[in-house]
Amino acid sequence: MKKFLIVAAAVAALSAVPASAQSSNTLTYDLNAQVASVCGVFNFTGTNVTVNFGALAATPAATLVAQAAGSATYRCNAVAGFTRTISSLNNGFLTLDRVATTDATRRIPFSMFHGGGNGLNFAFQQLIAPVVGSFGGSTAFLAGQTGGVNFQTNGVQAAAGGNGAPGTTVFAGNYQDVVTISVTAN
Repeated sequence: MKKFLIVAAAVAALSAVPASAQSSNTLTYDLNAQVASVCGVFNFTGTNVTVNFGALAATPAATLVAQAAGSATYRCNAVAGFTRTISSLNNGFLTLDRVATTDATRRIPFSMFHGGGNGLNFAFQQLIAPVVGSFGGSTAFLAGQTGGVNFQTNGVQAAAGGNGAPGTTVFAGNYQDVVTISVTAN
């Protein structure tokens, strides 16, 4: 019976310890990571692609000269997607020495085509004004979407003059323009 009383006294003593003296330990891990924005247009040759229509003086004005310009890949990890702007420095014209002009004898109109899915594509059109499109965030653009790019213009050979004299519809020289594709995360 003495043993029973000692055990009972020990149990009573343990139950008399205040609850605040009993502690519970917890451990919390607060995890985080950052993912930088990757949103742009890419071409394996770099950021500057040369497109050369060649010598147009020997090509009749009614003949189209097409030039493939590779492809453009759009990749964007912005949840809200991106906005693409395609613009021409001279509003869709190759101009003599790249000087802006409205003189038809100093400029040659050209058109651009863009292929690709998810709304990237458009038919040949002159870039008189920027072509602007907004694309929502999607797994397609997270993985990357590619479309072919092509340009076309007409030759500048004029009809033969008196005694078969050759001629052109524009003045001689170097005709240029710069087309820019820019991508901005929404």
